[in-house]
Amino acid sequence: MKEEIEEYLRSLGVERGLSVQTLRAYRGDLEAFREFCLRAGLDSPAEVDHRFLRRYLAYLQTRGYSRSTIARRTAAVRSFFRYMVRKGLLDNNPALALAPPRRQRRLPRVLSITELEEAQRRQSLHVYRTSLRDMALVELLYATGMRVGELVGLNLGDIDLKRGEVRVLGKGRKERVIPVHAAAVQILEAYLERERPILAANGRWGEDGKAPLFLSVRGHRLSDRGVRRVVERFFQDLEGGKRVSPHTLRHTFATHLLQGGADLRSVQEMLGHVDLSTTQIYTHLDKKRLKEVFFQAHPRT
Repeated sequence: MKEEIEEYLRSLGVERGLSVQTLRAYRGDLEAFREFCLRAGLDSPAEVDHRFLRRYLAYLQTRGYSRSTIARRTAAVRSFFRYMVRKGLLDNNPALALAPPRRQRRLPRVLSITELEEAQRRQSLHVYRTSLRDMALVELLYATGMRVGELVGLNLGDIDLKRGEVRVLGKGRKERVIPVHAAAVQILEAYLERERPILAANGRWGEDGKAPLFLSVRGHRLSDRGVRRVVERFFQDLEGGKRVSPHTLRHTFATHLLQGGADLRSVQEMLGHVDLSTTQIYTHLDKKRLKEVFFQAHPRT
């Protein structure tokens, strides 16, 4: 089964253009399934039937995995067997009727405008060798709602400060253009003029023949982990110890746009969502805001 899994992962990378992070997640989920098969004495996809897959699902549930983890692992297994049938390596798909548990849809964590402004104010009081980079990075994440993987993949040629636009390569290697507001453009200009040349002098930032937008202190392209550290440090003093990630800023971007009156399809386009239902999670409103809308809009009030 190991060879079949490796071939499947290669096809995901080539045919669907999935990111390294997504491929790593698929590999982990399928390796966990393979280990379960080996313990049961199975080493070939042809030996797996629907009853065995239901045993695997029950095993995950008894081990205390969350619904989202079980749903993700089930999806990986279903996708793997669908590939095997499509390639003619199996006659029947044993995972065809395999139903994962329904995920609990939790509302994403969102920062308030006050929290954003307070974090920016505190950050501006400190000057260190990457202070402009960090402020520009956080501002761009909040300004565009892009994913962390999309941010680290940005090159200098992808951003047009005069037009206030950034070109992003998203999931499935689909390209989209997102507007960038004036406040983000201003801090990006400061970073590019005063700090990035110093960082670039520290290393071979053009190893892949491209010029990354955001650099590490060693002059290399900033990594996903590096971005997460920057964001966590930027918001580390929030009241209540609220932990902030790049994805928190993506949630905040979408929620603030919708609360400000943006239509759902425009937000979908900027986020790079294929399915509109994925974007709809951001349409939640707290009770106070809901009452405000009601009393402003209903003709009887």
